[in-house]
Amino acid sequence: MDPILTNYEKRYAGAEYYWGTEPGAFCDELIALKPVPGARVLDIGCGEGKDAVYLAQKGYAVTAFDIAPSGVAKAKRLARERGVAIDAYTDDINAFRTDGTFDIVYSTGTIQYLRDENRAAFFEKINRITRVHGIAYFNVFVEKPFLPLPPDWDVGEKMWKSGELFTCFPDWKVHRVEERIFEDDSGGAPHFHCMDTIICEKMP
Repeated sequence: MDPILTNYEKRYAGAEYYWGTEPGAFCDELIALKPVPGARVLDIGCGEGKDAVYLAQKGYAVTAFDIAPSGVAKAKRLARERGVAIDAYTDDINAFRTDGTFDIVYSTGTIQYLRDENRAAFFEKINRITRVHGIAYFNVFVEKPFLPLPPDWDVGEKMWKSGELFTCFPDWKVHRVEERIFEDDSGGAPHFHCMDTIICEKMP
C-alpha cells in the first residue's frame, strides 16, 4: 500500500480532527480577492475539509479531493454538521482529474507530494482549469540546510528549492509571494519549517 496514503489514513482515523476545524487565515485573503457568491473553488489535498467547508459556508461552490478516504469522509461529515454541501472525493495530486473550471484553485501543504515527472503537467493543468481572473494559492515546504527534516516528514515528500514555486506562475499577476520560517508541533515534537507561498491571478 502507498505509504503516504497509509500515514494519512492513520492520522485521520480518529474521531477528532487532526488539523482542527478552524480554517486557515489564507481563506479570508482569497475571499477578499474573489468575493463572488457562487464562485467555484477547487481544494487540492483537502485533508479533513476545514478550509473547504469554511468556503462553502461563505457561499462558494466547493470541489475538494484528498488521497485519504478517511479525510474525505470527515470533510463530508463536517460539511453536514455545518449545514453546507461540498463535492468531495478521493484522488491523487499526481494524476487528478476534473472536468470543471474554477474561480479559486488552492492547495496548502500538499504539492511537496508531486513527483518530479508530474510537476510540469500539474501546473499546466492548474493554468487550464483556472478561469481568467481566477485566483491560485499554493504553498510548499522549502529546503534549508540549517533546518532538520521535521519528525513527521513522509517518505514520499520532497522539499522544494527557495523561490522555485514562484517560477511555476510566470504569466500570472502576483498578489503576494512570501517565504517564512515558522515553528510547528505536528507529529508531537516542536520543529521548524520554511515555506514559500504564492497568491496570483490568471490574466487574459
